[in-house]
Amino acid sequence: MLDTEQDRFVCGATSVVELRGEIDIATAEAAYTKISAAVGSGCAVVDLSAVEFIDASGVNALVRAVHRATAARHHLTLACPPRQLVRILDVLSLHQVLPIRADLPSAVAEHGARAATR
Repeated sequence: MLDTEQDRFVCGATSVVELRGEIDIATAEAAYTKISAAVGSGCAVVDLSAVEFIDASGVNALVRAVHRATAARHHLTLACPPRQLVRILDVLSLHQVLPIRADLPSAVAEHGARAATR
């Protein structure tokens, strides 16, 4: 189950989307919708620190969201991914497509630096 309480906040020019719980076939579309809303207004970071499980449909939602951000000329970064997700992304070579940062402050700071150079 994807927890929807307090799922988005703004830090400077960057929207941060917090995902919690399980991202699976039942919740992946809701996760994608939340991320897409943030990307629609600019650069975004997806905080995955409270994600307990993610399956292929969840990974697909993240990939689709990154493609949407790229098409809109915005940036999307994943922060604090669980070990399971990092392993999946490495095996599938998706770490080259999905920007990942180990912690939320560095992901937000990176977006702030990008915004300053525009």
